[in-house]
Amino acid sequence: MIFPISASPAWRHAHGTLTVVALATSMLCAAHLASAQAQSSPSSDLASELQRRFDDQQAEIARYLANNPSVQREVLRDGVVYRIVRIGSDGRPIYIKNKDVTFNSRSNVESGQLIKADSLYPGGSLGVNITGQDMVVGVWEPGVPRATHELLAGKITIEANQLGSTTDSARNHATHVTGTIIGKSGLSGNGASAQGIAYSASSRNWDSDNDTAEMYAAGLAVGGLMVSNHSYGYANDNTVPVWQFGAYDNESRAWDQVVSSLVYYQPFVAAGNEQQANGNATKGGYDLMTGASAAKNVVTVGAVNADKSMSDYSNWGPTDDGRLKPEIVARGTGINSATATSDTAYSGSTSDSSGTSYATPAASAAALLLQQYYRSRYGLSNMRSETLRALMFGTTEDLGRPGPDHQFGWGLLNVQNAASAIKQRTTPYGQSNCAGSYLASELRGAIIDELSVNPTNNGAAACYRSLYARGGVPLVVNMAWNDDPGLEQTAADPVDDTTSRVIYNFDIEVLELATGNTFRPWKIPDMAHRTDNATLSTAAFDDMGQNFKQVIIPNPVADTEYRVIFRKHSSSPAATKAMALVVTGTSISNARSEIRGTPAVTGTAQVGQTLTSSYSYWDFEEDIEGASTYRWVWATPAGRGVTRTTIAGATARSYTPVSNDLGKALQFCVTPVAAAGNTGAGTEACSSSTLAVAAQAPVNASCGSSANSASAYLPAANLCLVGTAGVVSAGTRSWSWSCNGSGGGSAATCSAPFSSVATGREVGAIQPAGNNNWQIRSANSGFISPPASPPTGVSFPQGATKVVLDSGTPGSSTTVTLRFSSIPAGAQLYKYGKENGLGDTNKWFAYPATIDAQAGTVVYTLTDGQKGDNDWTANGVIDDPVALGIGLNGQVSGVPTLSAAAAWALSALLVVASMLPLRRRRAYT
Repeated sequence: MIFPISASPAWRHAHGTLTVVALATSMLCAAHLASAQAQSSPSSDLASELQRRFDDQQAEIARYLANNPSVQREVLRDGVVYRIVRIGSDGRPIYIKNKDVTFNSRSNVESGQLIKADSLYPGGSLGVNITGQDMVVGVWEPGVPRATHELLAGKITIEANQLGSTTDSARNHATHVTGTIIGKSGLSGNGASAQGIAYSASSRNWDSDNDTAEMYAAGLAVGGLMVSNHSYGYANDNTVPVWQFGAYDNESRAWDQVVSSLVYYQPFVAAGNEQQANGNATKGGYDLMTGASAAKNVVTVGAVNADKSMSDYSNWGPTDDGRLKPEIVARGTGINSATATSDTAYSGSTSDSSGTSYATPAASAAALLLQQYYRSRYGLSNMRSETLRALMFGTTEDLGRPGPDHQFGWGLLNVQNAASAIKQRTTPYGQSNCAGSYLASELRGAIIDELSVNPTNNGAAACYRSLYARGGVPLVVNMAWNDDPGLEQTAADPVDDTTSRVIYNFDIEVLELATGNTFRPWKIPDMAHRTDNATLSTAAFDDMGQNFKQVIIPNPVADTEYRVIFRKHSSSPAATKAMALVVTGTSISNARSEIRGTPAVTGTAQVGQTLTSSYSYWDFEEDIEGASTYRWVWATPAGRGVTRTTIAGATARSYTPVSNDLGKALQFCVTPVAAAGNTGAGTEACSSSTLAVAAQAPVNASCGSSANSASAYLPAANLCLVGTAGVVSAGTRSWSWSCNGSGGGSAATCSAPFSSVATGREVGAIQPAGNNNWQIRSANSGFISPPASPPTGVSFPQGATKVVLDSGTPGSSTTVTLRFSSIPAGAQLYKYGKENGLGDTNKWFAYPATIDAQAGTVVYTLTDGQKGDNDWTANGVIDDPVALGIGLNGQVSGVPTLSAAAAWALSALLVVASMLPLRRRRAYT
């Protein structure tokens, strides 16, 4: 190619003839694979070939620059960086450049919304949270992004030895593209609308000099990258030899070598932006695919405007051999994203870039989200690259001409449709079985199946899958495969050479068994008919040279069986070629919920040790779990299985073995039940057997921190450090309880003194009542100053004691016991209040009590709402002071009046034992 015609003669003389490669960079998404991606064993030959190709290119560039000292490897023209990446076979340098055009600013967010990527976000229509979590995207660009930009900081890793362009233009482009894919959420201002489409993902970034070798190494590695987004291809202006437009050249072939050698790796390539001004002007914007964009196994992405109309810059296909290009479109017009000018710079703050450069990262980010959703939903490895393509192509929104066309491809990417197919995926049939049928009861709405069937390569032998249609929606059958590298086109071949570059040619048809009607795939218009509408094939292999096929039955009959038939052409190799089958519009059986995998049990199988279960609930319609049932069983070996004996009462998620379980292996079993939809009980699933339950190890009990700690009230916490506490009882001067050991271990006897309320000798405590719900209100009970003078001739040497009882059963009775260190003969209990009813005045009056001077106890009974209850109301509360009185000549051991009571704090122990409510007669009729 020659430099652009707008270049001055002096510039032409100084720089010689230019070959320009247009850049529209792509994203590379990484999933954490369990094994390397190589289709078979890793190919050191291919890795060496790709590296040798790069090394030779660098040596040729060095020689060229040495022989042309006036030429620089990188130049800036009209704000665009041109960088030599290799020397063409004609001895002329090949450059890359950024492919973007200036437009009004829009946003990354709106780009994602147009392709419905937000359906996977929290609050989206699919009810999931898929935003790229734990996913890694790789980005190749001529330059590297600004790693400290607020949209990218902490999210990117620039790979070692990336010595690409350091110009502002290259760095801006790399920053912009990376931001469209992974730009973080939660920023304000321009940063909010620049949020990336896979905003929780991170990136690895390379320069594009040694792309194919780096791509292969990155995809081959364990945990390798899966999807890459590249936008470099020839400049497509009049400096490009006409034969290269639509040609499958050395660059195209190298990319197919990489993809066909790996399992999960899927490059996304920009279509380019030369629709209005190009070097193939007689084609009216068509036949502009060159280099990587013309490869068979890549996804070439075109750009549309915000209203889904075709942009006035996006390049159109087909390739010379009639393959559909581009395959899909996404929004590329007016995308606000980060730039490298500063850590807070955005393209939307001044002018914005548009182009297939920015449509392609949207598609790549969408692929990343779909891979994450597939893996998170099914716990499987990721989709193979041909499966991802079949899913994305087969669920698009058709735009432009009916069916596929060389402007919009298969249509606008629709993440919601693709994700819905993942959601409705039916459990696949055997991959290698040539013949197989899905029962109507098995189908869940869609099929995503990765096949290794191998019909004989004679064009007649067939393999098939039978299925049933839902009805009311089209039945869409899609098949894709990664094709082997084809025969390279060169300048010696004719312009627009129609020779097919596809190595494996498969064909599909769909047979309606009830009628014998046959439905065939689309026939893609070839170069000569590039502006025509697509038609339907009329015979087997009527559309050779495509490695993606689609059959649509627009109005299938509900619950009718359809058979998808695969055949291999006689020109294809005999070896097996993996294929992907994606079908939407199958019947949906509202199946019962399931348990996926095997329930698990954690914990030690030992008497007294709690075992805990876990399981994975599943429902195809995503109905939430309802009242699933559980049981723990004894599992006794019986032949190749076990006999399960249900353990009585063990119906919870956890279970603590008892002595009856000694020596027995246990299992946890769950029967799933959905809360809505089909609420019938699913199939019970049981865990693996535990080890035989062992005896509990002897554990000696020991007292807790409550022991020996004086307490005014019944100790309730920290009773035992080890062991189980017995009932706490009140003695004369202390609380006492036991701590019981386990497994034959010894018990411990524990005690705590009542709180001291007088120096040297007096003790007191309050023990709450337990029957009829009566409780001591401890915060309001204690010693008080007598509310009135004692009766004539009586003294209260201990002052008065206020006992507040509440929470009792209204109208019931309770017995109260007061303890004193000593009580002289002749002591009498007095209560204060209304002795004879609410109309009475408050006064002290003698109250019946049993007084045991030797034991130091005063026992009396109170009835809620009766005499002794000052409010005379059966309301579950009794709040009356009491006092122990003696004649003026009597003596009772010193318990202080209020002034001393503040120092003593509770000198009496109150023991409340409830009594049943008074019985009442009733008449029987």
